[in-house]
Amino acid sequence: MASKSSRKLLAKYGGGALLVGGGAVAGTVLWNKYKDRIRAAHQDEPQYGQQHTPLDRRAERLVLALVFAAKSDGHIDDSERAAIERQLREAGIEAQGRVLVEQAINQPLDPMRLAADVKNEEEALELYFLSCAAIDIDHFMERSYLQALGDALKIPQDVRDEIERDIQQEKKALPG
Repeated sequence: MASKSSRKLLAKYGGGALLVGGGAVAGTVLWNKYKDRIRAAHQDEPQYGQQHTPLDRRAERLVLALVFAAKSDGHIDDSERAAIERQLREAGIEAQGRVLVEQAINQPLDPMRLAADVKNEEEALELYFLSCAAIDIDHFMERSYLQALGDALKIPQDVRDEIERDIQQEKKALPG
């Protein structure tokens, strides 16, 4: 949420889509190509990809991902907080979302815990995509956080690089 372009990109895809189906969010970013690569990285986990997280838990995890991304540079400023609240309002979960945001703010930044109950490649991609879209990677702490999140989600480095490039291209293409 660090910049105007990040906020515009999130607004372009719509808060509702972000919080109730991240797959729709990143559909324009060659989703299937990424899913296949992540599935291959989890081939030693027989249940991976065959289960899905309940929608409520998935929405909670996406809110947590937004907050963690925003505070990955060490703090959440007023504009980042306002952007998170705007996304929750657009998703129609403002009241419930505020509670989740407060809980997330008070938790230690822990990408391993965020990734712990991811059950398939689509969920892994939506977490990484949303985290990348929410920030501009202009601080070493943000880069470190995304590296740790990508590692925890077992997303191959070349896939991460492509996601980040795609998001940067989308941000540059946004008006204003």
